[in-house]
Amino acid sequence: MTRFVIVLTVALVTFAAPLRAQSADALLAQGIRAYQQQEYPGGAWLLRRALSLQGSAALSPAETARALMYLAATELSRDQRDSAIAAAQRLQALDSRYRPDERIFGPPVVALFQDAQRSAPARSGGAGAPVATATPRGNTIAIRPVGGEDRAFRPGTGAFLLRITAPAPAEVSATLTGPDGRAIRTLFAGLVRDSIDLRWNGLDIAGNVPAPGRYLVTVSPVGRDRRAGWSLRLPLEVTRTAVDTLTLPPPPADSLYRAERGTYGRAWRSLVPGVLAGAAIVVLPGIIANGEEASSARLIIGGTVTVAGLAAFLSQRPGRTISVNSAHNRNLQERWRRDVADITRRNAERLRQSQLVIRAGAPTYSPSEAP
Repeated sequence: MTRFVIVLTVALVTFAAPLRAQSADALLAQGIRAYQQQEYPGGAWLLRRALSLQGSAALSPAETARALMYLAATELSRDQRDSAIAAAQRLQALDSRYRPDERIFGPPVVALFQDAQRSAPARSGGAGAPVATATPRGNTIAIRPVGGEDRAFRPGTGAFLLRITAPAPAEVSATLTGPDGRAIRTLFAGLVRDSIDLRWNGLDIAGNVPAPGRYLVTVSPVGRDRRAGWSLRLPLEVTRTAVDTLTLPPPPADSLYRAERGTYGRAWRSLVPGVLAGAAIVVLPGIIANGEEASSARLIIGGTVTVAGLAAFLSQRPGRTISVNSAHNRNLQERWRRDVADITRRNAERLRQSQLVIRAGAPTYSPSEAP
């Protein structure tokens, strides 16, 4: 096994360098020959490689059109219709009068070009679902909704679908941002080959249903393509079907709370009446009776009343924590928090049962948007 790997590695090193050194015209010729021999995967790679060369090694405009024509036919033959449509649209953007040679290409390829004309991408809208395209380094990348511009579904169970197409591999990220410009979630980050479908289930990264408003899907290059400096933006208008939610309970009124510390003012108000009453019992009869000495009975009664006032004073626990009152206040707060949490959970469940309505707007392409 090890010997086989070594031999394979040497072979790749030996033959890869000449292949990289080949001109775009030679790669185009090999791609056409691969198509004619029905070697479609290899043919698609060769044609993309020919189209990707830049500078003096690049194809002429006429040869570029020919390469795109064979790329569209090759992709269609290997059931990559989205890539075939993208190649055909790119060819029509290059030369709107170009038509397939019916002596070389069969009716399916001719029909493909007719479909590409009907669904031609437009930066300000167009027939069918809105499409935006970017062409960094000759690679036409497009974004469009799947299944129409409008979509209604239940968050968390359904999804809004978007499709990114790229005839040549491209590293991109697709991010959903909210009305305030903050990222709601990343829908995709990686390499796009041919096409990829993105799904948004209608929830943010925390699993919550977002508020109605205007959202934005931004596709931009990442990784080695980061310096390309472009972005595709697809606006989404998000609304929600009507749903009845419960009102959150107000916090407990101040009158329901008990004092958690004894106050001296209240304690003195309990002490003073008792002391005065006790003194009055002992002293007043003597004053009224012209200096009559207080009897033992009056002394006992007056002392009892005074002690009662003192006991009332101490029961107020001036300056000290009243644990019973603190526990009462904590229970009051905890019951209120439990009620709020329960109603919030029930409201969230009701919102999940409602439908999210998403309408895609007209996408835009910004060639100067550098990440």
